[in-house]
Formats: sequence, structure tokens, C-alpha cells
Amino acid sequence: MNSWLARLSVAGWLILLIAWISWAQKGGAPGSRSPTGSGGAAPSSAGSNQSSSSQMQNPLFVYGRLIMESGQPLPEPVSVSLSCEARIVQIIQSDLKGNFQFVLGAGPQANMDMGAQNDTSDSSPTGLQERSSNFAGSSRLSGCTVQVVVAGYQPLSKTLTDTVAVESIDVGTLVLTPVAGVSGSAISVTSLQAPSNARKEFDKGEEEIRSNQLESATKHLNKAVAEYDKYAAAWNDLGKIYSTGHQTENARQAFTKAMTADPQYIPPYVNLATLELQAGQFESAVEMAGRALELHPGTVSASFLQAVANFRLHRLDAAEKGARDAEKGLHQNIPQVHLLLADIFLTKRDYSDAAEQMRTYLKEAPQGQYASQTKQRLEQIEKTAADVGGTPTPPQIAPSSPDR
Repeated sequence: MNSWLARLSVAGWLILLIAWISWAQKGGAPGSRSPTGSGGAAPSSAGSNQSSSSQMQNPLFVYGRLIMESGQPLPEPVSVSLSCEARIVQIIQSDLKGNFQFVLGAGPQANMDMGAQNDTSDSSPTGLQERSSNFAGSSRLSGCTVQVVVAGYQPLSKTLTDTVAVESIDVGTLVLTPVAGVSGSAISVTSLQAPSNARKEFDKGEEEIRSNQLESATKHLNKAVAEYDKYAAAWNDLGKIYSTGHQTENARQAFTKAMTADPQYIPPYVNLATLELQAGQFESAVEMAGRALELHPGTVSASFLQAVANFRLHRLDAAEKGARDAEKGLHQNIPQVHLLLADIFLTKRDYSDAAEQMRTYLKEAPQGQYASQTKQRLEQIEKTAADVGGTPTPPQIAPSSPDR
């Protein structure tokens, strides 16, 4: 593999994976707004969000509620995305009563979940402001979709209609229905069985996570598992906190506890695969991602993680298969899968397919973190192809240093 390609790939994917495992993934990014209050009631007047900036207009709210097929509220937060023209506008998390609320046109951050597997998570504030303000007018939301993808459950999608001249849009109550024949789930059965005292501590831990108070969250979550040792979601959350604090061994132990408590619970397998990939334990990352895929073959993040690990092991065919599997799924929040495929094809000296994957990435994430770099790479590939009559050599691009 050419050195420039290797350095670009390593830096890019590790930055992405560190962002995934951060606690912003749970919807608690500093500066983000919480979902709507209990009961899914319509949001209050936007007068408190006024600003002298022309970009800070009265916000538009899109809200709703998620429940289990049994009618119970969700026992754990899940990601909810708003997409327009096949592009992610915002990704947020539901609260512990299943309520969710998007806030559009309220400035650079609105209630964007800054790390919920969203390619704009490391974009500049200006980029976020442009995306949010572009959809400030309700009429622009007509045809946009609210999507919920939870491993083990049927994907949910609600298209927005009749959005002209409204300040808030209620998408109603969405019901999560299990996928028949799939053993794994991103919602643990132990969360539904947790006793009240353990549940209260878990809820407090989640609230502290949303406020980025991780030390306090750790105390509450430890109390939750002390009350109920089989609380897989609490163990998984502890693992993510330890991962964020670079307490690798504690994180491994917590994720293992989560898997032991509920072997069908998918998140700890994915999180442990991420941890192992960060640590350079690529075989273990392949194994952990593979176990998640055994529980639910359609888990896009697991396919992607396994593909990255196989790419690092120079198993190009296996990496391409995993990336293609991720690409086939609902991967709007992971457009980097196209950059992984581009790197795979470049390594195989298949420059035509590599260029096509770069174009697809730029279409799906025109303001993404890697957009500028990808444009540069694509331009050099196309220029080289034209100069040599369609048989280019790898472009000599000096890799840029990662920001963090």
C-alpha cells in the first residue's frame, strides 16, 4: 500500500471511531438541546431563542414519540435522524420516555447530536449553521423524512407533508416492531426487567451523561448495576464512559459484563469492536463485529467496523464485502463507508471505482469533515487519468495531520 494512502486511511478512520465511542453519541453533547418534555406535547413558543444574528431565526420544531410494540415507552435512548434529499440534516436521541424533538433554524448547533455517528460531527460551526438555517423554513421540509433504525427492529420512516407556514410538526407516535427471526436487539430485555431502584439510578446516569457530567453519571450507573447486576445497558454505558476516559481495561470489563448479562444485546459488541480497533487489535475487532452481525446481519455499523479492521489487516476482498454490506443498508449517518471503499479500490489500483465512491461521498456529505480532502484526491485522480489516457497512477497527495 502506498504510504500516503495508508496514512490517510489510518488517521481518518481512527478519528471517526473515537468520535463514535464518545458520549456525544448518547445525545449529551454540550450545547445541545434536550428532546421534548414528557408526553410528546407540542413545544412552547420560540421567543426565548431570539438572536440579533440573521441566521438565528425563530426555530421550527419537529417532534414525536417512540414506543415498543407492547405500548411501553423505550427503556433506552435511540438515535432518530431527519433527512432531506438523501442527506442527513440532524441526528438526535430520544429521551427515556421515547420523546424526540428536532430544533431547526435556531443557530449553529440547534439540537444536533454532535457525535451520533454523523459525518458533520467534526465540521466547523459555520457548516452546521448553514445546514440548520437552510431548513429553517417549514416549506423546505416537505418530503423530508424522520427515520429510526434500531438493530433488531423494523426500520421506521415518516415523510413530512403539509409543512407550509407551520411552526411545529408532530410526526405522531411511532411503534418499534421486532424483526422476525432476528435474535439480537439494540434494546436489552434486561432494561425492561430492571427493578425500580436500578431504573431510577440508570435514568439519573443518563441525565448526567446528557449534561456531560460523566463522573456523576459513573456513580449513578455503578449504583444501578449494584442494584441489578444484569443491567446490560448500564454496563454498556459504563464501558463507554471508561472508553472516553481511556480506561481501556475497565471498558473491556464493562462491555464483557454487558454481553454476559444479555448475550443478545448488540451495542456492547459494536462498542468493544470499536475499542479493539482503536487499540490496534484488529483480529479482535473483526471477531466482535462479527458477533454483532450474527445477532443481526443488518447492523450497518458492525459491517463498517469489520470492514475497517479487515482493511487494516490487508484483507481487501473481505473489507470490500463488509463495506458493500454497510453501503446496502441505511448508511446515511455513515457516509464514510464510501471513503473506505475508495481506499480499498485505490489499493487495488481500481481508480475508476475509487473515483465513483468519492463522488458518492461528496453527494451524500457535501459539507462533511472529509469533503475538502476528498475533492482534492478526486481532482488529482481525474487529472492523472486524463493525462495518461485513462490509466492513472496513484496521486501523490501529502496527508494532512488530524486535528485530534
